[in-house]
Amino acid sequence: MPDESRQNSLHGSLATPWGIFLFWIPLGLMWIFMAVEQPAMSAVIARLPEETVNLAAFGVAFSLALAVESPILQLLSASTALSTGRDRYRTLLRFMHIVGALITVLHLVLAASPLFSILARNVLEVPPEVVEPARSGFLLMVPFAATVGYRRLWQGMLIRYGKTRLIPITVAARLIGTVAVLLWGYVTEAMPGAQLAGLALIVGTTAGAVSSYLFVHRIVRHEMPGEAPDGPLSARQLVSFYVPLSLTSIIYLSAQPLLTFAIARSYLPLPSLAVWPVIKAYLFLYNSLALSTQEVIVTVKARSDGSLPAARRMLTGLGAALTGLFALTAFTPPADLWFSAVSGLSDALMPFTNAPLLVLIAAPALLTVKSWYRGVLIAEHRTGVLARAVTLHTVVLFALAWVGPMLFPEIPGATLASAALVVSLAIEAVYLHLEAARNSKRLVVAEAAAEAEAEAR
Repeated sequence: MPDESRQNSLHGSLATPWGIFLFWIPLGLMWIFMAVEQPAMSAVIARLPEETVNLAAFGVAFSLALAVESPILQLLSASTALSTGRDRYRTLLRFMHIVGALITVLHLVLAASPLFSILARNVLEVPPEVVEPARSGFLLMVPFAATVGYRRLWQGMLIRYGKTRLIPITVAARLIGTVAVLLWGYVTEAMPGAQLAGLALIVGTTAGAVSSYLFVHRIVRHEMPGEAPDGPLSARQLVSFYVPLSLTSIIYLSAQPLLTFAIARSYLPLPSLAVWPVIKAYLFLYNSLALSTQEVIVTVKARSDGSLPAARRMLTGLGAALTGLFALTAFTPPADLWFSAVSGLSDALMPFTNAPLLVLIAAPALLTVKSWYRGVLIAEHRTGVLARAVTLHTVVLFALAWVGPMLFPEIPGATLASAALVVSLAIEAVYLHLEAARNSKRLVVAEAAAEAEAEAR
């Protein structure tokens, strides 16, 4: 049968490090394309009037938008792991309809009510001149969560059915939409930078969702079996699998404004708030490649444990390469070119990038380790471990964001935020490693007991 032949071919391609690398490349490109989006928006904002305030405002608005959309971010992994038949796909799609509608309403209420000012002024302690520009950009992002959720649901299906080569096309559609709006805004100066970036983001994510659906529609009709081999997916099964997985994104992204909180309370808050989104965008160019491996590990693990050693070798090489490349480029002319010529930071803001980049060198390797363990645990449906790990990450991040400005009152906020992020990632990676080691030991003991019982019979 053609479908069976395709599945056997995919299984064989995931048996070697090189085959896994080729399967991963389109996913890596997807994340790189998305990583380019943030620097593009920052570069345009930096070249429009009142660039410092608008860079800071978009950083605040985007962080809050990520926190609001966090419940649907793990649909990429969930779809990769669970979309084994049309019956299961329909369950996932109904789930997305409900969650997407609820999150969109939440975003609108937060943006259009006094809650935004209360959160920005009293909780995050954002400088007063940044609050209203941040609100206006956040209001334009109301459809953000829904468009991202549908796109991730459909892209997960493309991964599950071996169509990773199509994913960069969907991201290219997103980039084209984003860049078109940014160019229009740059030429016309029709709106402030923070608002322009919010509008560009929505146009881009909508284009990405539509193009993903067009590719998935054919898979649903012609390649996906009507009934999943592993049986139907009940609402209870989906909730028990997805809620802990979703909590990892909710907790992690809700914690990101803690870094804004730390920066706003630290030494020289305004320039640090201005450079922080630019630094994060630069770091994301490297981190994105590490994050893109999670769904590869889910797919490899779901098909054969025998391919995991090959996947581990591929990820080890990738983590080392990303760390080395970041260290090589962060303090050489390419970085200066990126921050000044591409991102548009002024000479006054450039010095605030040096120390944070030094601290962040370890982040790509830590995220590669984290992606490995997360992929294995998702394939095993052990999503509760992931929720506990990210909770630990957040507790550490909160503690560092709270005490850091008090213990180091003369260190700029961007540097303190970078240190808090790296320490939190390291502790989370260690926890995941220990949990995986304990589980492996339990499996060995269980197998030995089963063998002893069989011999006794």
